[in-house]
Amino acid sequence: MPPVITCIEDLRRLAEKRVPRMFYDYADGGSWTEGTYRANESDFARIKLRQRVAVNLEHRTLKSTMAGHDVAMPVALAPVGLVGMQHADGEILAARAAEKFGVPFTLSTMSICSIEDVAENTTKPFWFQLYVMRDRDFIKRLIDRAKSAGCSALVLTLDLQIMGQRHKDIKNGLSAPPKITLRNMLNMGTKPRWGLAMLGTNRRTFRNVVGHAQGVDDMTSLADWSASQLDPTLNWDDVKWIKERWGGRLILKGIMDA
Repeated sequence: MPPVITCIEDLRRLAEKRVPRMFYDYADGGSWTEGTYRANESDFARIKLRQRVAVNLEHRTLKSTMAGHDVAMPVALAPVGLVGMQHADGEILAARAAEKFGVPFTLSTMSICSIEDVAENTTKPFWFQLYVMRDRDFIKRLIDRAKSAGCSALVLTLDLQIMGQRHKDIKNGLSAPPKITLRNMLNMGTKPRWGLAMLGTNRRTFRNVVGHAQGVDDMTSLADWSASQLDPTLNWDDVKWIKERWGGRLILKGIMDA
């Protein structure tokens, strides 16, 4: 009998049971002391909705528009790296779910399924999130690939010029490629549903990067590339250049202070 899902917390507990620890902790964790991670919950919990009574609710709706598209409600699925390691072909499945419900899906630069993978398996445009790397030729090609796939908006991340230290990832050996330790192998052995699904797909690497960035032909070479690629010099001139190269709707992600 399938589990009864009533809220996000039900999904979190289900994921904790089904997903290997190193990948679960990547999703359910944050950097350094995880203060921002906790604030993401506590800050939203303080927001209260004011109730109106004795009004006609028969035709109530959450429908709206976002970035020029009609949506079922004014939210989007945010970009998350490694979704394809949480579940086989995870980005494709998430994009299909978003499409079915009627909200935008955002594909991460560091996704397992590529831009082309998602485009081939969906019927509506999705958004693409861009990290700015030192290799500007790679960024040009990435933007052009998003254009060719029909992405309807580019989501430019501005708040990751320097990688935060994620303590859980260090302890779990989550790197590019992941460290296959005895502890990790034993933990993966307790997730047979996950393992069988992963064996059934050939999407098990960072397919937006591997084979596309210069010198990155496999997961081993990806480790050296990714460690040196985040660009601490990112500035508003880069935003202007990316905007002109993209030519479409641009969403700036990570602005925390006006």
